[in-house]
Amino acid sequence: MRVNESGGRRAAGAGLGFAAMLLGCVVAAAVDSPVAQADTYVPLPDGEQSLTTATGVRVDLTRSGEHAVVSPSIASNGLSRTAGMSATVYATVDGATSGKLVTGYVVGCQVDLSGGVSLGGDIYISPNSAYPEIYPNINLVPGGVATVKFDTKKLDPAANAVGIAYSERAVQVSGCAGYAQARAFSTLTVKNDRGSAEVTLYGLPFSIG
Repeated sequence: MRVNESGGRRAAGAGLGFAAMLLGCVVAAAVDSPVAQADTYVPLPDGEQSLTTATGVRVDLTRSGEHAVVSPSIASNGLSRTAGMSATVYATVDGATSGKLVTGYVVGCQVDLSGGVSLGGDIYISPNSAYPEIYPNINLVPGGVATVKFDTKKLDPAANAVGIAYSERAVQVSGCAGYAQARAFSTLTVKNDRGSAEVTLYGLPFSIG
């Protein structure tokens, strides 16, 4: 039996050519695909504000278990990022007939939030939204600041306490080409027969990219 050597060489060459083409496609796909960026876990310290207001109400306002998970833009355009925040805010109040606790975050683009911050320009997130998976998108130009309110609860005068807990509540920041920061705030308003008073507990500012 005679073996066709030229045919064997052609078949082997075609096989090697196909393998090389396949390898080239794999390499090209690896080069063209963006490198996935991991989320960043940001632990944050607990905070407490204890005082007696001018109206004689004793207040102890705390925030515990706070942390954030910062995710880069899926489009890798550097203009947007998402932060999911978690914490428990709790207040005990002695001497108030009514009150209200509001908690959320101040978010700024290229703004130092370590000093005084403005609570204007509110964006309220309802925890009972029909679409909880859709998180708010804040468009922030450099120098811009927005306040995102996560929840509002009324004080229970019988229990002399009020609390709010949130887990992985996400906020997306878009349009910020520079440095972005966020900072938690919790504002407690209390009332009695002598008047009303307001106490705000801020958290530590942290980078969201």
